[in-house]
Amino acid sequence: MTNYNQSFMRTPNFQRLAAESLVFERAYCQDAVCVASRNSFLSGRRPDITKVWSGMAKSFRDTGPHWTSLPQHFKNAGYTVLGGGKTYHPKSPPDWDEPLSWSQDKPYFPFKAAHCPNKTGDSVHSREVDDSGQVTGSDTWCALDETEYPYDYHYDNQLANHTIGLLEYVKEKGTPFFIAAGFRRPHVPWMMPKHFWDLYDNEEDVPPPLHVHRPLNSPDIAFHNQGVFNNSDGTKYTPMPTPLPTSIQQAVRRAYFASVSFTDYNIGLVLDALEQLGLSNDTLVVLHGDHGFQLGEHDSWHKQTNWELAARVPLVMRVPWKPASAGKHSFALVELIDMYRTLSELTGLQHDPPADVNGTSLAALFDDPSLTSAQFSKMAAKPNAAFSQYLRCVNNVTSQWADNWCSGAKKNNTLMGYSMRTDAWRYTAWMAWQRTTPQVDWTAEPVHVELYSHSGGNEWLENNFDYFENENVAAEQPDMVTQLHDQLKAFFSH
Repeated sequence: MTNYNQSFMRTPNFQRLAAESLVFERAYCQDAVCVASRNSFLSGRRPDITKVWSGMAKSFRDTGPHWTSLPQHFKNAGYTVLGGGKTYHPKSPPDWDEPLSWSQDKPYFPFKAAHCPNKTGDSVHSREVDDSGQVTGSDTWCALDETEYPYDYHYDNQLANHTIGLLEYVKEKGTPFFIAAGFRRPHVPWMMPKHFWDLYDNEEDVPPPLHVHRPLNSPDIAFHNQGVFNNSDGTKYTPMPTPLPTSIQQAVRRAYFASVSFTDYNIGLVLDALEQLGLSNDTLVVLHGDHGFQLGEHDSWHKQTNWELAARVPLVMRVPWKPASAGKHSFALVELIDMYRTLSELTGLQHDPPADVNGTSLAALFDDPSLTSAQFSKMAAKPNAAFSQYLRCVNNVTSQWADNWCSGAKKNNTLMGYSMRTDAWRYTAWMAWQRTTPQVDWTAEPVHVELYSHSGGNEWLENNFDYFENENVAAEQPDMVTQLHDQLKAFFSH
């Protein structure tokens, strides 16, 4: 997005929201896959507590049936709580956690998946690829002509209009409200009106990744082999062992950027409605993703890694009654798990969050956005770090990057990658893992370790997605590995 120094992006509504908001430059999810991340930040618990991990997903309600979710916390405080779209992951919890999380004034607007129209005439065609390549029917892109597929054919536009209707309802009702709108894009398939595809019609509009090969000295387990297919001819492409053709990289990146711009348009409709209804000055607005995304950097596509591009998320918060935060940027290391306590404090709820909710309130940063990460962490009595994790099942010992998704019966040889981002480093330890408690024997040595320097001398370099994590320097920095492993162990084993 433009407010994260991506000047080629066409996101005017994100930009105007950021101009009135506190933009968090270093915010991180707790597990870089939809279902685990959403179960985490909406319950206020980390994945090892919810017991929802990638490929081994039920819902936090199976572990904590009586836990109070984030929207439920506001509902219990007397708010009208309504929602739609992909807030929770479909079926996790079942029925979007109705009726616990949502007021019953209006039905939840359920998310509906959609696929690109089949242009090949039959099922997905394929060229010869490794049997372990992960390419699904959703991993594609299409720009749809508006004359045949008008804007309201797309679910996200329907959701924007539904959300506007909810705002009109709560305005008339007159009670405090919490409304969640889970826009689908830029999730695959990258399907959008052609107008947004045409916004990126020049080569300079779609810069290619600079480092298209895996980081030096990185372990196979750090990767996965999820690829894409070309909807126009059905050809499959997987990144390993060689990067995708440049033309396909450019097409996929263009489709992703266009999908972001379409989401920007739909969010703009909701922001306009807030203004027109006279609600802007009294409404806290939060915009964030559930995980990051890789677009060919490190020869990786999609999410599902512990690297910066998968774990880092956009997080923008407009709090009109905190004028010191408007248009400012924070470089504190923060996490999506922090949203529960932050929203509760910033809105002045009389109900405190349950004592067992994880995370730290970020409210102090809205009074002084200039606080460094170290200063804020000391003030909040929290580690000066952000933590995430990702689970792998090694189903191919020869090429551990192949077929390592933990699904179905493929749940043997499991490794959990526990990752920590500090001011200067990203450290990841891949530990032997079992589903029984405890999952990890922290007295054992890691199976693999990764250490990447983030010492660029300029915080704004964080938005240069090609600058960092291009070489695993763990072998060269044994003392730093020991120090960071002790910190990681202390956090996850307590």
